Amino acid sequence: QVLTYNRPLALRRLLSSLAHADYEGDTVDLEIWMDGPRGQTPMEKYQMEQVEKEAKEFEWKFGFKGLFTRTENVGLVGQWLGCFNVPPKPVQEGQAIGHRPEVVIFEDDMEVSPVFWRWLRTAWSHYRRRTDLVGISLQHQHTRAAGNDLVLSVNNDFRPYLYKIVGSWGFSPHPRIWPQFLKWQREKQESGYEPNDIQFRGSDIITTVWWKNFRKEGKDPKMWTQWMMRYMENEGL
Repeated sequence: QVLTYNRPLALRRLLSSLAHADYEGDTVDLEIWMDGPRGQTPMEKYQMEQVEKEAKEFEWKFGFKGLFTRTENVGLVGQWLGCFNVPPKPVQEGQAIGHRPEVVIFEDDMEVSPVFWRWLRTAWSHYRRRTDLVGISLQHQHTRAAGNDLVLSVNNDFRPYLYKIVGSWGFSPHPRIWPQFLKWQREKQESGYEPNDIQFRGSDIITTVWWKNFRKEGKDPKMWTQWMMRYMENEGL
């Protein structure tokens, strides 16, 4: 899934990198989700037209390609929460999912390695039986949740690791956890709740601080990851 809006050059770079990746013979479908208009200034209209042109003209030889254009602007959070909305699968607790990723979501300002699919496929084959995993990220997480030094440095010879802050740069959600999270998030948001209460040892973690600061400035936090982190804390994930 590719999330895009009004950055045609960024989208072209991402799509080009996806086209040059090694999918090891897998059939891989590509869905491009284009957000709807916001202010519709002449520049924005032109940029969105160029994004649509890039998406339509791009050739994808590994499977189905679809462009989904929203009629209204739902913002980045709406894009994330609305691009992969599948019903929960009727599986038993602890049952393994498949060896390959079901979906991986990219914002359009990314660029992938030619071997990203191989790495992600291998990661899912190793960790698919875990019941406490919300997903696998291609991101090397750099944010420390709490403490004086807010820059995270993990020195483990570049091996994968579990972490409580969601990595949104190339996130591959668990196909069982994701729909459960979406249902919870929708119900909580409709109730008026906001995930501004995540703490560590009695103090707000850094993403909670960011959320509160956005609200103080009268801005929308636009952080779907904070919702996910609250859900992870609730469910012990």
